[in-house]
Amino acid sequence: MQRLTVVVHGATGTQGRPVVQRLLAAGHHVRAAVRNTSAPGLPPGAEPVFADLSRPGSLQEAYAAADAVVVQLPMVFAAETAVPQAEAVIAALKGSGVRRAVFNTNGMTASEPVGVPAVDARTLLAAELPRVVEVATVVAPAFTYLENLAAPWSAPLVAAGEVAYPLPADLPVPWVAVDDLAAAIAGFLTDPAPPALRIIAGPEALTGDRVAAELAAVLGRDVRWRRVEPAEYERMLIPYTGPEFAAGVAAAYAAPPPAVAPDPAVLGTGTTTLREWAARQDWGLD
Repeated sequence: MQRLTVVVHGATGTQGRPVVQRLLAAGHHVRAAVRNTSAPGLPPGAEPVFADLSRPGSLQEAYAAADAVVVQLPMVFAAETAVPQAEAVIAALKGSGVRRAVFNTNGMTASEPVGVPAVDARTLLAAELPRVVEVATVVAPAFTYLENLAAPWSAPLVAAGEVAYPLPADLPVPWVAVDDLAAAIAGFLTDPAPPALRIIAGPEALTGDRVAAELAAVLGRDVRWRRVEPAEYERMLIPYTGPEFAAGVAAAYAAPPPAVAPDPAVLGTGTTTLREWAARQDWGLD
């Protein structure tokens, strides 16, 4: 197998770290694109390289002589920041000669700008990626991540017996593990003919009540699902994420769930069940 040099954005974050770990385990050379090259959290074996999304020149330097780039844009909702970050990536890819790129949208994109900067940035990058690299793949979760259930604003409540989430209890959701998405991304980088678009779903479509039951089986205690309004979820997030991020997430959940299922032709299925994933989490219990 050819050893690739791959630049990974967000290498210390929830999305990027498992991608880095999989690529390193497969024997590839990973450049971790970070603003602080001495920051903790990098998987051992990754090479930190300076890359600032507000400085397009730094991106082109980070991409120099790389075989591929994995892009995960930060979730920012300020108009003066979000779209320029996507534009910086596009310009750097165009000028670097990188042949292959995978973009994890971290959510569904729109077919055209909708006036929400975080969405518009992703829509722009997804549309432009095939025009600036020879081999482009856009990947997205079908709905939401299992990791949201173990986030710092959620895990203590789950451990106490409650899942507080802004979705109806009777809505089937194909919760997907971040690691399953990372596995797909790593596979696309060596696939001779990767898909242009792949949407990754979890192996089970679970209602809120079923999520609670699966968590109860792992924790060994009663757990119930409680639907919260987006405004309450926003208040839950603020101490951990800040008001801008929390407001953006709340706005996303205030929109109605998608009524149309993804096209089966672009749908991929992960392997990690909720029960398997939950058994690996630290819920803070004795």
